[in-house]
Amino acid sequence: MKVMKREELLRNKGYWISKIQIDLYNEFIDYMEKNNINQTELAKRLGVSKGYISQVLNGDFNHKISKLVELSLAINKVPEINFRDVDQVINEERNTVDFTHSQSEDENKSSINLPGK
Repeated sequence: MKVMKREELLRNKGYWISKIQIDLYNEFIDYMEKNNINQTELAKRLGVSKGYISQVLNGDFNHKISKLVELSLAINKVPEINFRDVDQVINEERNTVDFTHSQSEDENKSSINLPGK
C-alpha cells in the first residue's frame, strides 16, 4: 500500500468524495440524535429504504448532486459547495500545521489541524 503525502491526498478525488460522504454521515447521525430516531425512522422520513440509509451510513454510495441536495433538505440542512484553489488549501494547511507544531514542541506533542467542519 502506497502512503500518500498530504499534498497528494489533497489533490486526490477519492479524498474529497470520502470527505463529503463523512460530512453527510455526520449530518445524518446528528439529525437522528437530535430527533431521537433510528435508521428505520430516518428512512421513512426521507422516503428511502432502510438499506439505502445503511449504505449512506457505511459510506457505500456515490450520490448525484440532485440526491445530495434532496437528502440534505430532508434533514433541514442546506448543502454548500465551496470551490477553492487546491494550492491555496495546501499552503493554508502547511501554515496551520507548522504553527501548531511550533507551539507544542515545548510539550513534546504535535497536533495537526485539518481543514473541515
